[in-house]
Amino acid sequence: MQSLKLPSAGSPLQILRLTAPFAMAALCLWALSTRIELPSLAALGTLLGQLHLWQWLAACGATGISFWALGRYDSVAHRHLQTGLDGPPARRAGMAAIAFSQLVGFGLFTGAYARWRLVPGLTALQAAQLTGLVGLTFMAALAFLCGLAMIMVPVFSWFRPLGALLVVLTVAASLMSFAAPQLRLGTLSLRWPSLSAMAALSVWALIDVMTAGTALWILLPETLSISWATLLVVYAIALGAAILSSAPGGTGPLELMIFTLLPSEDSTGLLAALLAFRLVYYALPAAIACVLMILPERLKSMRAPVTDPDLLGAQCLAAEHLNQNRLRAESGIIRQNGGHVQAFGFNQLALLDSPQISVALFDPVTGSVGETLTPLRRYARQRNATPCYYKCSGRNALAARKAGWVVLRIAADAVVSPISFSEAGSSHRQLRRKLRHAEKAGISVRPAPPNLPLDQMQALDQAWQKRHGGARGTTMGRFEANYLAGQRVFLAWQNKRIIGFISLHTASAEWCLDLIRICPDAPDGTGHILLRAAIAAAKTEEIPRLSLAAVPDHRYAARMDPGLRRFKACFAPQWQPRYMTCPSWFDMTIAGFELYRLIHRPGPVLPAAPGAELNENRPPAASALDEDRADAAWDPQNLQDQSALRAAPNSAQAS
Repeated sequence: MQSLKLPSAGSPLQILRLTAPFAMAALCLWALSTRIELPSLAALGTLLGQLHLWQWLAACGATGISFWALGRYDSVAHRHLQTGLDGPPARRAGMAAIAFSQLVGFGLFTGAYARWRLVPGLTALQAAQLTGLVGLTFMAALAFLCGLAMIMVPVFSWFRPLGALLVVLTVAASLMSFAAPQLRLGTLSLRWPSLSAMAALSVWALIDVMTAGTALWILLPETLSISWATLLVVYAIALGAAILSSAPGGTGPLELMIFTLLPSEDSTGLLAALLAFRLVYYALPAAIACVLMILPERLKSMRAPVTDPDLLGAQCLAAEHLNQNRLRAESGIIRQNGGHVQAFGFNQLALLDSPQISVALFDPVTGSVGETLTPLRRYARQRNATPCYYKCSGRNALAARKAGWVVLRIAADAVVSPISFSEAGSSHRQLRRKLRHAEKAGISVRPAPPNLPLDQMQALDQAWQKRHGGARGTTMGRFEANYLAGQRVFLAWQNKRIIGFISLHTASAEWCLDLIRICPDAPDGTGHILLRAAIAAAKTEEIPRLSLAAVPDHRYAARMDPGLRRFKACFAPQWQPRYMTCPSWFDMTIAGFELYRLIHRPGPVLPAAPGAELNENRPPAASALDEDRADAAWDPQNLQDQSALRAAPNSAQAS
């Protein structure tokens, strides 16, 4: 049986740590006694007896809502830590743990012990992590709420500047957690909650503080005329002081702070209201929690298996299980970016999980978008993440819009048909000119051999990155040996030197351009002749569709890499719109910023599964045959024949 070890009281430091909360409570009570005249017990009893039954019942109702919100708070924390125990039992245990720790004090230790005892399957370490996360995030949310309240209801003149400072600090911390999702302390790595989790935590904290403050306001005697808004602000500040003190129930700091911020002539009435509040908000929940702590089976017996019908049949598969018969070859990017194949029944998605989002890349690998929207949303919710489809087709974007999701056009995919592709016609005039430049420079293009010349290719990649300021990632491929070994690669040669290469994702019915690396001193037209070779090879293998990959297509697209669009436009592709879709515009904002961060600030390159796309679906004999065909098609001797064909476009088109 596991045990939760509490610190022993052996050393002076540990003794001080154990006695400090009690000393703080005693000091605050002494300071309170010097500020007000303490009434007799008989006077307090008389005031408590004057409270109406409806006040007691209303205060109990507000207390119940407050603890319900705290239980939801625990749910968010469970999802962040991925305990897999999120559900009604965990929420009830969270409520009981908070009530128990309020009574005993030492919230980190007593809260962790209560959660460990009441939640089946929760380890001692998880209980401690959960309690620490709940405590820290609640204090952060409380600081933000206090700042807003102090700005809106300035009880004193110094409330507004202090409140503004609190709001700025908490918002800055949230933005920092977005830019740097993980905090490294030596060998320890801590992951910040997602922005969705922070928003949820703030909402539950707001409900908790408002209902708890309302319970106190309801219990005020008729002799006190304190406005509800003023009392909420004062209570929120006093609650923060009580939590920081770790005193049992916040006794002393809570009262001292309230009397300091609410100087009142009727101190006896306010003290009576605080006593009634402690009976309703502290004593009653603590009594229920103690019963559950003594008889935890009562809580465990209420445990029911948590099943989500939308996630029945959900399965996480490694990237090497990517279906070769998929419609979008570009889904192969998950072999490098840490993504996986997520199955929801018979529907499969190329899914990437990040600290903020769970993004389905492109269209479903198999199945229908309409059948994946709800499961994807539930899957993301289990991670406190935002669900998103990125660069999906117009048909699938329309299906998402009909389901209530918001849609934004973000890109246009350049698509050509290798089988019917021809260089003839005015639309390919620029392409013919670029190809002539490459021919005159003596460039030849061949498919890469099975053993890639990685040293030369890597040197070329580094030179390209130096010129372009690094390589983007996540939705764009980066140089890595195993990753390239699973793709179709074409090399551009000049005087027995590699001056460029391209790589393509491959599927049974589509190829998609991925990496394109050209050395800085390469002749004009090198990229064009490389891509033309890939189109010729795709035609030989009867591939009906080749994607040149997408370019930005939105309001600010003209400012983003116009050279890339001009390069692809030389092939006169069909421009197909691509969309991004999320459940709401708030989710769209989070997903947009997160994708921008992932693309422009990618993490380390992850090794791909060796040859998952190419080696399993392309027999060696076919590979050799393809290389021979490409060599013949792009031999410098035959390039002269190609020039002759371009000189007579009518005959070329007829052939």
